[in-house]
Amino acid sequence: MIKYSWIALVLLCMLLFLILMHEVQREEALAFDTYITELFSVGENTFSFTFFKSITYLGKSKFIGFGSLLGVLYLWIIKKDYWAIAVFSIGIAGGDVLNGWIKNHVKRVRPENHLMETGGFSFPSGHAMVGLIFFSMVAYLIMKEIKGSSLKWAVGICFVCLILLIGVSRIAMKVHFPTDILAGFALGAAYSLTLFKLYKFLGSRVH
Repeated sequence: MIKYSWIALVLLCMLLFLILMHEVQREEALAFDTYITELFSVGENTFSFTFFKSITYLGKSKFIGFGSLLGVLYLWIIKKDYWAIAVFSIGIAGGDVLNGWIKNHVKRVRPENHLMETGGFSFPSGHAMVGLIFFSMVAYLIMKEIKGSSLKWAVGICFVCLILLIGVSRIAMKVHFPTDILAGFALGAAYSLTLFKLYKFLGSRVH
């Protein structure tokens, strides 16, 4: 049963994403969005504002693009792991394309009065979805190189916190609704779990 638990996780994430998309397409104000947005509301020129504005840049396409390039170079030159390069590249590029396609299909307008410049549609959040894919793959590659289980847990927890902070930063900057973030996380998690399984499968075929 444990062997196939990843399938159950992928299906649960996809179910959550589809429920959220259905609710968003009804074009009604969601109580969840209102409550969470107020919870993470920050004032301009405060420490919280500066902190979250800095964090949100970690999920930008330029940062992830540069980070992905470094990741590919590392896997190519140092590790010579060509399956990892393929999965890593498909993961980031494919995730970005999928995110853009869904945004253009749902066409959800962003929240009003956002605190930083942004463009495009709102659902699902690219920062949450592609950011989760990128940082979870980086975490996976780092954890593969670590032998101690305690250190693996520490690295994993740090990356989970970073991914969550990026999501929260988009709500704090008022450029996304909380449901955009949750949907991005759900779809990104399903996508990442599938990629990890694909990488393990391809690796086992080689060895």
